Amino acid sequence: MPDFISEQEISYPVAIDTIGETVEVFHVDSYPDYYIIDRSGDLRVADLANSELERVIMILLDEKAPD
Repeated sequence: MPDFISEQEISYPVAIDTIGETVEVFHVDSYPDYYIIDRSGDLRVADLANSELERVIMILLDEKAPD
């Protein structure tokens, strides 16, 4: 995975759940399954549809950063 992250020039944190704990806690039912966390660290959207990903990210990016 580190090679892929580097090749894709991904600059945001990437976590790998090798024991399935996150899958269990968030009730992941498909892949990919998007859970959007805002700048404050709050979960804003759970189980987001693939077709809505870009729209939701753009909305959150337009929000004012927390003080």
